[in-house]
Amino acid sequence: MTAPASAGATAGRRVRSRLVLTVVGLVALASLALSSLAYVLVARSLEAEVLDRALDDARFNIEVLAAERLDEVVRPGDIEASGLADDFQRRGVAVYVDLGGEPGEDFVSGLDVVTVPAAVSAELTRAVAEGRLAAERVDLEGVPHLVAAARRPPAGPDFYFATDVSDTERALAQLRLVLLAASLVLLLLGLLAGRRGARLAGSLADSVAELTAARERERRFVADVSHELRTPVTALVQEADELAARVDDLPPAARRVVELLDGDVRRLRDLVEELLELSRLDSADHTGDLEVDELDVGRFLAAIAARRAPQAAVEVPEGLRVRSDRRRLERIVTNLVDNAREHADAVGLTVTARTEDTTLIIEVADLGPGVADDELERIFDRFSKADTARGRGGSGLGLAIVRANARVLGAEVAARNREGGGLAVTVRVPVEVVAEP
Repeated sequence: MTAPASAGATAGRRVRSRLVLTVVGLVALASLALSSLAYVLVARSLEAEVLDRALDDARFNIEVLAAERLDEVVRPGDIEASGLADDFQRRGVAVYVDLGGEPGEDFVSGLDVVTVPAAVSAELTRAVAEGRLAAERVDLEGVPHLVAAARRPPAGPDFYFATDVSDTERALAQLRLVLLAASLVLLLLGLLAGRRGARLAGSLADSVAELTAARERERRFVADVSHELRTPVTALVQEADELAARVDDLPPAARRVVELLDGDVRRLRDLVEELLELSRLDSADHTGDLEVDELDVGRFLAAIAARRAPQAAVEVPEGLRVRSDRRRLERIVTNLVDNAREHADAVGLTVTARTEDTTLIIEVADLGPGVADDELERIFDRFSKADTARGRGGSGLGLAIVRANARVLGAEVAARNREGGGLAVTVRVPVEVVAEP
C-alpha cells in the first residue's frame, strides 16, 4: 500500500519542479523578449528623431543661412564678417567649417575640438566630398556627438555640425535599467505564480498517479481472478455438458434446471475468456505483435457472417484485397456481428466495406432499437449496457474488446444511430491496399 503512495508523491514532486522551472523559464524568455523589443523600438525612435533633426538643421544652415550670408569664395574671416558666426553662437550651434586651407584657418564654434574632419570616418568625408548630406556618431573628447556634414555647393566650404547626444544616451541607459527592473519583478511574480501553480499541479499529479496505480491494481486483480476462475469454470462447463448429454434421462422438472445451468455456465465461461483477453490487451503495447496477411475482404467478411449470422447481407466491391492483421480484424467484425445478433435479433443486419485511400472502412449496421444519442460513446466502455432495449444477454465487454483491438491496429471505431432506426458501427482501419475493385 505504501509503494503507490510513494510513487504518487514522487510524481508530484517531479511535476512541481518541472512546472516551476517551465513557468520561470517562460516568464524569463517573455520578459527578456518584451524588454528587448521595447528598448529597440524606443532607441530607434529616439535615434531617428535626433538624426532627422540634425540633418534638417544642417540642411537649413547650409542651404539657407550660408547661401545668403557667404559669397561663392569663402576666405578666412568671412564667416565672422558675414554675421553667420553670431547666428551660430546665438542658436547654440556647434560647427566646424573646413575652409580647405591650414587647420588653424578653419572656423570653429561651440567645440573644444578643432580637428573634427580628422575625427570622423573616411566614409563620411567621402560623402561630403561627393556633395551628399550624411551623418554619423562620433566621440569628441569623450563626449558622444552626432556629426551631420555637407559641402556648400558648388565648391565649399565643408560644414560639420556636431550635436551632443549624451542626454539621449543617458535616457536610453535609464530605460535599460527600468526594463531590467521590470523583468526582475516579472520573474519574481512568475516564480511565485509558478510555485503556487506547481503545488496545485503536484496535487493533481499525485491524484493521477494514485488513480493510475489503482487502475493498474484493478487490472491485475481482474487478470488474476480471471486466470484463477478459468480452471474451475472449465470444469463446470464439462460437468454441465455431461448433464446436458443426459437431460433426456432426467425428470421433466429437472430438465429445465439443467438447461438453465448449462446456459449460465457457458455465459460465465465467455465472461472469463473475455476478461482474460482484455487483461492481455491491457498488459502491454501489442502494436509490434501484428501479423499482417493479405485478405480478400469480400470472402473474409462473408465467412464471418456465415458463421455468426447467416441472414446478414454482405456488401463489398468485388476484387478488394488488403493487407492487415487477420486475427484482430476478425475479432472486431465478429464481435460487432454478435452484438447486432444479440441486441437487435440481426434484423436488417448488413456488413459493408470500402476503401478511402489507405483506409479500409467496415460498417456493421442493424435495424434494431438503437441506442440513446448521449450513450453512443459509452457503449464501448467495459460492462456498459447503455440501453435496456439492447441489453438482452451479453457481458458488456464485446464492444470494449472491439475498441481495444482497434487501438492495436491504429484504427478508429464509432457508433451512430441510423436515420431509419437501428445502430451502425463503423471501423476505419489503416491498411495496405493490394487490389482495388
